[in-house]
Amino acid sequence: MTELGSLFLIVFIVYLIQCICWVNPDSVVFALGFRGRGKRKSRGFVLSALDTAAFFGNPLPPLSPPLVTQWPAFQLGPDSILFADTKGEPLSMLWEKVEVTRSGSKLLCNGTQVFKGDEAQALHYCELLEQVRKAKRSRREQIIQKWLQKSLNVQSAGRHLKVFTRRSLWLRTICNLQFFFLFFLLPWAIGTFVPRMLWMAIFLVVATSIALAVDVWKLHWHFFGKAKDSRFKSAFTIALSPIAAIRAGDTLCRDLVVNFHPVAVAGALCSDDEFEALAGEHLRHGRFTAVGNEWYQKKLQALIEQAIRQRGLEPGRLWAPSVRMNGCIVYCPRCFAQYITDRAECTDCGYQEMEAFEEPAASTNR
Repeated sequence: MTELGSLFLIVFIVYLIQCICWVNPDSVVFALGFRGRGKRKSRGFVLSALDTAAFFGNPLPPLSPPLVTQWPAFQLGPDSILFADTKGEPLSMLWEKVEVTRSGSKLLCNGTQVFKGDEAQALHYCELLEQVRKAKRSRREQIIQKWLQKSLNVQSAGRHLKVFTRRSLWLRTICNLQFFFLFFLLPWAIGTFVPRMLWMAIFLVVATSIALAVDVWKLHWHFFGKAKDSRFKSAFTIALSPIAAIRAGDTLCRDLVVNFHPVAVAGALCSDDEFEALAGEHLRHGRFTAVGNEWYQKKLQALIEQAIRQRGLEPGRLWAPSVRMNGCIVYCPRCFAQYITDRAECTDCGYQEMEAFEEPAASTNR
């Protein structure tokens, strides 16, 4: 392999690493299309030891950027907040005894981590918890209800995505051009032209990176005004690295819908089948979770069902599997795993109350 070929291979490997999106394992990731529509990405590779998961973005034009949303595990009520302690056990704490702090992308209540995400989302939830904590008991219910309604507003999520699609059209176009500049124009200039022309090609790539950094700074300020640290880090990295500049759209899209529930994002982006599948997952997870704040769960369930009906679907369809596998006699009502023998616990999600199919199995084969 020639020196040029070796250099090109190294650059391409570094670029593929840039395409990896590292997220919390509980996150839901969507791919945003060029026209503002999208689809849910399949579950990525989970690194349990590092408490993270990896999703691979589309490395080729049109460079569909990822949208990441993570619904917090804590549950809010008028009297208390429910979250998991350091041992993973549920802990309910009265608001009068809660002290909320933030350390970078981590949110803590009395020193215990209750949420870990990106800076923009951690800031949002920190403000929410402080607002609820400081409010009088009579006002807390209204604040939480308003937050849930806003987070599950499909129309609001759709408008937010349309605004971003319109305002970021120039940025995403330049990102695609940068891909061709770096992987086609520059290698061609290196192998064909004299040094003077080569420097012109390099200047073009660097100038494009700086232009992208400026555009990212402006758009990030518009959509994530308070997330100063991530804005500086993103713009600085893009300005210095033409490889990172190609994925500039990922930097902005990643946090674009963090303040919306995954069901609202799916309602604004996805097809009916994808929306139905994701909405059913969240509906069943809330209903078939043993530990939880009953008031919070009822409010959340009602809003998810409302979003499902607005899409023209019936929530009742999502409580049982639409297809029964041959020979299966029971299924898990939470994750829809099906089994050919009666059992007490689901091996996929750990739920301990299996449901029997109404009709006898047609066959005993797997």
